[in-house]
Amino acid sequence: MPFSLLPPVEVGSPIPANTPHAVSVTLPTWAANVAYEEGEEWVASKMTSGYPRTNKPSLRILQLSTPHILSDEDNESADAQFSVILFSKDEFPLAKAYWQHSGEGISSRMAEFCLDRFATAGANIPCGHSNGCTSKPGSKCGGFHKPGNNRESSVDKSELPSKDDKDTNVFLEERFGRNLDLSFAAEAKLALRRRISGKINESSHDASSSISHTAEISENDVYLYPTGMASIFSAHRAALEAGGNLKSVCYGFPYVDTKNILTKFGPGLYFFGHGDDQSFEQLKTLLESGEKILAVFCEFPSNPLLKAPDLVGIKKLADQYEFFVVVDETVGNFLNIHVLPYADMVASSLTKVFSGDSNVMGGSLVLNPNGKRYNLLKDTLNKQYEDIFWAEDAIYMERNSRDFAERSTKINDTAEAVAELFKESPLIKDVFYPKFNPSRKYYDCCKVKNGGYGGLLSIVFNSPKEAQVFYDAVVTAKGPSLGTNFTLTSPYAILAHFSELDWAESFGVDRNLVRISVGLEEKEDLLNTFRAGLAVCNTK
Repeated sequence: MPFSLLPPVEVGSPIPANTPHAVSVTLPTWAANVAYEEGEEWVASKMTSGYPRTNKPSLRILQLSTPHILSDEDNESADAQFSVILFSKDEFPLAKAYWQHSGEGISSRMAEFCLDRFATAGANIPCGHSNGCTSKPGSKCGGFHKPGNNRESSVDKSELPSKDDKDTNVFLEERFGRNLDLSFAAEAKLALRRRISGKINESSHDASSSISHTAEISENDVYLYPTGMASIFSAHRAALEAGGNLKSVCYGFPYVDTKNILTKFGPGLYFFGHGDDQSFEQLKTLLESGEKILAVFCEFPSNPLLKAPDLVGIKKLADQYEFFVVVDETVGNFLNIHVLPYADMVASSLTKVFSGDSNVMGGSLVLNPNGKRYNLLKDTLNKQYEDIFWAEDAIYMERNSRDFAERSTKINDTAEAVAELFKESPLIKDVFYPKFNPSRKYYDCCKVKNGGYGGLLSIVFNSPKEAQVFYDAVVTAKGPSLGTNFTLTSPYAILAHFSELDWAESFGVDRNLVRISVGLEEKEDLLNTFRAGLAVCNTK
């Protein structure tokens, strides 16, 4: 399928352009990435888009719900309930860390929906004996008020998008008019759960794994979340309740928030950051010493080094020493790999290639029905799980993922060609890609016969200057995230580990590493784009 994108070049502009709920944000030069991490005003003041992961818990909780509205002009029927948590300024770092690591909270679409409903009809807000309440201090009133002329806290409609703006935004996002209205949210979520379970079952039949042909999963083993991090956080929370207050193992170098979840929520972790054969021996030694662990958390393959852990070996240890295995397969995706037989829970960020359009966030957690402690985890999750995946986000996710399989196949093919191009370049010192890594044997154990090696790769230049020149020159979208329908380039270590670059390098993540997420552009066009970027390095 032809695909082209004129990437935005202004600092802070959304990626994709003209998309009000865009997931990524433009950081077009190496200097802009550094300035973003250092909080420089020329970048920070222009950040109007990106991962919506900054919110705030404390001592006061305000429960809000939107009024139910159904009119001739707006036939979308939905309600929303959420909590506003108020806290002192000193608690902001803790609150922000919870929001960032857990991935829980309201999405930008849900916030927009609520603001619109409050402005249209008012909200029932618990009384605080202020802003127009006529009750005497210390007395009881009805408990709720609607904002109006007598309340200073009513929503300022002038701050909301105009009807024309909203109509334009909806047109740009929906493009082909394929979205259902909000009343179909339950059906959209069911379709998503069936799509995920169906694709995993298809992969099971096509996998080379000797234990892949086991009982199929149903949509009831699939749980949906507002973000991928929320699915990992939920897996950790379920493991703690089901398995006890034990440390977990973080196996391999993971996305930063996964390690933070295991570090900050619960008794801590053992970190085997290299995720190689030596790490496997260290894990065995730890278990043989009599140490009990709760779970092994790993990515398959890892981000950004694309290493595949020895899941077959880890599964054998899990059976012997009775710990859970949680695999984040976002980078590999369940069309390319079948990891469920080796895991108790498989987490995914649906924000990435499953969606592709980079305009909605979501996550999933899948239980292995053949796992030894499936019933225990199932009971635990059924008690803990709350569906906080916003209706409109689910509808966009369902629409975006309809052609997931076709997109994945094209991305696999193009990414392999891009990886080969960089591997042959004398400017490049290392190419990290599942096909080229020493851990390929472990990847191939789980690879689906008709699957590929995914759309993500990382490169390290011979010199830092070459990396920076290439990044500034290459004509692709530049910003965080991965798995987008357009190619996205990022100085990964600068963005993810700016305050700990020496530590990251001790685990093989070069501070000047450039990560590339391959999209749907025509293969030869994209290869020429990267050839042109490399050519600039030769002239500087």
